[in-house]
Amino acid sequence: MQHDPTITNQPWALCMAREDAAALGALRLVPGLEVAEAGSDVWLRGQRAEEKLIPRLLGLPAMARYEWKAPDHLRRLDQRIASHRLPLLRWQPLDAWLRVELPAAAFPASEPAPVALRLVRSGEEHTPDMLLTSVAEFRQFTLHAARVRLERLSFAASAQGEVLVRGVPLPPLPGARFVLHDGVAVPAGFGWAPAVSKDVLARRFGASNDAPVLWNADGTLTRFHSEQFVPASRSAVLATEEGLRATP
Repeated sequence: MQHDPTITNQPWALCMAREDAAALGALRLVPGLEVAEAGSDVWLRGQRAEEKLIPRLLGLPAMARYEWKAPDHLRRLDQRIASHRLPLLRWQPLDAWLRVELPAAAFPASEPAPVALRLVRSGEEHTPDMLLTSVAEFRQFTLHAARVRLERLSFAASAQGEVLVRGVPLPPLPGARFVLHDGVAVPAGFGWAPAVSKDVLARRFGASNDAPVLWNADGTLTRFHSEQFVPASRSAVLATEEGLRATP
């Protein structure tokens, strides 16, 4: 989901699944953020959404994002009117809620899937759809790339300084390239065994075009949500890099 500039510096809230809460570790030093639990969901809210914070919020795997209107009215960013209400919950500062150390990441990594499927070398050639590279390399590319070139790309960032770039053609940058097969991104030059269909592979990993899964060369999986990808622009990449620098 693209960020709506009209909500910058306005109160906001978002809801995410409890199993994705590790991603909040990247925001633990941002002042003024509050969090609350509601069963299998976790809510995050703030009084302001400053420009440099926007890419980091978009990097969270949120199920829904809202403009928060006092006292408890919520307007989904894809709707015109406030038709939801903020749940009555026990709110606390994010840094206090994160009492156990969580890995800081804008896209949370999953544990290796306990399946018999494995990556194998393949002689088939496919045009890569995704590139895993550093935010520094990607920033240099955006400084000189034409606007029409950037409009074909989007990216998600991790707190470790990596970005996953999506689009065709990909930037000619160093990094790992992946081919997307119905929601499962496999390293370029690899296939899988047993040779099940792409539909079976996607169902086994619970992947889709809206929730792609990166199948890393070491066999681990990294799961994404479509909202984590931000349209590529010089300002968005620069803001992301500055935000990562501010995160210890």
